[in-house]
Amino acid sequence: MSELLAERVAVVTGAARGIGRATAELLAGHGARVVCADLDGEALARTVGSLGGRGVAVAADLTVPAAPAEVVARAVDEYGRLDIVVNNAGYTWDGIFHRMTDEQLTAMLDIHLTAPFRLLRAAAPVLREAAKRDAAEGREIFRKVVNVTSIAGTMGNVGQANYAAAKAALTGLTRTLAKEWAR
Repeated sequence: MSELLAERVAVVTGAARGIGRATAELLAGHGARVVCADLDGEALARTVGSLGGRGVAVAADLTVPAAPAEVVARAVDEYGRLDIVVNNAGYTWDGIFHRMTDEQLTAMLDIHLTAPFRLLRAAAPVLREAAKRDAAEGREIFRKVVNVTSIAGTMGNVGQANYAAAKAALTGLTRTLAKEWAR
């Protein structure tokens, strides 16, 4: 592949498998160094092993309040910068609405909304300071935030009130950040 993303550093959550793993591999294939985060340390190690020396693993439960900041710190400590954040970690815990528990609702909000919020809040000073340095040096470098959501967040889905609500909230968070961080 190309070196389109040479010198760029990305964080990808939920990187052990599926969309997260494919995203980490694509970014690394284009030259980025990738900090891969996931709850499953063994599968995560396999993902990092597939990146050709362009990644590191952070096995963490992103719903633990301190974990998102630890992921950002690892990117800065390991590579000195952060350019791309991909909030992909998640799962579903389905149930018909009238039987859904508070625990089911909270679990979906924690992983699909609160964890991305905390990760981006931790990344904000890193991204802002880099943008200030770039502006002072007359450079324009575009950093990226990708929050993976679902059509369930706009259309709903039977048995997924909790998941749909969390994904809708993530869409609102993303749109707000686009307005606040666009400059």
